[in-house]
Amino acid sequence: MTALIMLVIFGVLGVAYWLSSRLSTDMILVESQRIKARNFAQAAIEKVKINICNQYNMNNHNLAYPAKFTTDRVDKEYNMAFADGEYRVMSVKPYEDGNRTYYNVAHHSKGVLVGNYDIWEVVARGIAKPTGMTAEMRTLVKVYRDHIVY
Repeated sequence: MTALIMLVIFGVLGVAYWLSSRLSTDMILVESQRIKARNFAQAAIEKVKINICNQYNMNNHNLAYPAKFTTDRVDKEYNMAFADGEYRVMSVKPYEDGNRTYYNVAHHSKGVLVGNYDIWEVVARGIAKPTGMTAEMRTLVKVYRDHIVY
């Protein structure tokens, strides 16, 4: 009789331990999917920053996305799918604070006009495919268009 009672007690403890460890494993899996989705969103932001640098080097300052007339190249670069996830750039637009838009703003250094700057607001979404976990990131990218005159 004592052996049967001990067997039941150890059985209950074993099931409780199994449920607890399974719950911890599930939480680890969910957190790993969140991290993966955040990394995909960060990759989208890095892609936008590279595109902004390249376009500014080519003297193109109109980078709003989605634009009225988008090209397939930009859509393909801003919406990438991978084996275990994807990223999408939701929007790239000049930053607005109230009624002020930070596009082509005068940049002064020690009271002297040295150029202009733009601030772009970038919104990107990363998706981890196995669980459908999504992460959305918003960031501001400030670009100086300096034309220093001495």
